[in-house]
Amino acid sequence: MLVPLTYVGRQSSRSDGQARRKAILEATLRLIVKEGIRGVRHRAVAAEADVPLASTTYYFNDIKDLISDALTFFAEKTLWMNKALEEQSYTLLNNMAEVSQNLTKSELQTLVVEQLSEFICDHIEAQLTQPDDRILEHAFHEEALRNPELAKAIILLEETLLQSIKSFFSAFGSKTASEDAHQVLAIIRLLEYQFLLRGKVNKTELNNIVHTTVSHIIQAIKNPS
Repeated sequence: MLVPLTYVGRQSSRSDGQARRKAILEATLRLIVKEGIRGVRHRAVAAEADVPLASTTYYFNDIKDLISDALTFFAEKTLWMNKALEEQSYTLLNNMAEVSQNLTKSELQTLVVEQLSEFICDHIEAQLTQPDDRILEHAFHEEALRNPELAKAIILLEETLLQSIKSFFSAFGSKTASEDAHQVLAIIRLLEYQFLLRGKVNKTELNNIVHTTVSHIIQAIKNPS
């Protein structure tokens, strides 16, 4: 599921203008990683992007517009990654359906727990290979507490991701798909944050926590399809 993303800063129809605007947004993201949202200032962004100061103020008169568009620019990549992840999850579901015909409910639950746990662990490990992106996510989430317009965009993105996870559990037969989705997303975010702070992934700890969480969720589904 993809959501419409809207830029609020000044646009350009010229290729050179579009390239400069992109350079400004990319520079803004680099500054956020290095210094946090508070490091985003017109002069600092211009220096990082190696463009005249007038360019940043031309495209983004208000610094909040620059931050908002930087989130949108970053989210475009994130949403396509989420879409790919959603497609992979349905491939997983279809593969399990193909082998589930001759399995008992207990055997099917065991299979789902093992494969879904592995899927989630692989996702978390992949996310942590891009620490700058995780830093950006946390920076935008924190800034959203102070910026109502940014908060709206963050909420929309979160709801999109939750809906994708909910759809997976609904297809599996869960009657509490929304709650399941919240649990899975919460544990993913928590583990990403903890291992990001530590600077490395403890695979044993990761596998144990994910496996236990997924096991509780799957065992609560009475009639998996």
